[in-house]
Amino acid sequence: MKKTRVIAPLLLAAAAGVPLAGRQRFQKLVNRDAETLLGGAALSVGQDQLRARWNALPEPIRRHLQYAVREDAPALRTARLQHDGYFRTSPSQEWWEIRGEQYFSTARPGFVWHARVRPWPLLWIEVRDALLHERGNMLVKFLSAIPLADASGSEIDQGATLRWLAESAWFPYALVADCIHWTPIDDRSARATVRYEGPPASAILQVDDEGKLVRLRAERYQDLGGGKSALRPWTGEYRDYCEIDGFRVPTSVEVGWELETGPFSYARFRVLTLHYNATARF
Repeated sequence: MKKTRVIAPLLLAAAAGVPLAGRQRFQKLVNRDAETLLGGAALSVGQDQLRARWNALPEPIRRHLQYAVREDAPALRTARLQHDGYFRTSPSQEWWEIRGEQYFSTARPGFVWHARVRPWPLLWIEVRDALLHERGNMLVKFLSAIPLADASGSEIDQGATLRWLAESAWFPYALVADCIHWTPIDDRSARATVRYEGPPASAILQVDDEGKLVRLRAERYQDLGGGKSALRPWTGEYRDYCEIDGFRVPTSVEVGWELETGPFSYARFRVLTLHYNATARF
């Protein structure tokens, strides 16, 4: 009996230590990736690129940049943000709380996103999504230790590049980076195509009369399970603009898929902090 009383607490302590050790290892991975991204972001984009490309930009994009970028806004090399919000994986699922941090390179596609989703009290799912050296990778672990996903490949590369393009709303100078090519559509929309060493990715950006970027739409690969995926319409909607360090940017975004059964919103994020030209992680 005494032996059982001794062993049971030891087993509980060991079980509690597994998530703690996993969380530390996961954080080290995020730190390493963030430092790789920030240290490798040698190029910047700013007023020089804006002036050089101005006449070739579609009118809606000129209107957006006039709204979003002050003349004294600094050239950008990197950006980093923190957010909270809600996330779900299916239309029938309840919303889960999520908090995350993200790092970006601005002149060339690249990011590292680290988030924790809390589906139930005392339990969490940890996520690291990244685009490094033109390659995407999505890593998901339950309690920071138990693998749920470790996805890579050409379809993940395409999706990660589209994510960077969609999130350039937080660092608007990226829209005049050399890697983005523009095709006019009408007085409210234009198509952006990212071309660099990674896979090409294309999206339609919609701008209102005031100059706010209000919506993005693209064809992105959706994971269908069982190792299968398919291109589906993917959308982002931008709201609640405010000025931060010379840029007017949205502070909330809603992301979703357009399914055969109707629209499916799966992420609602709110920006808590946004900093430019970061040289180290938070």
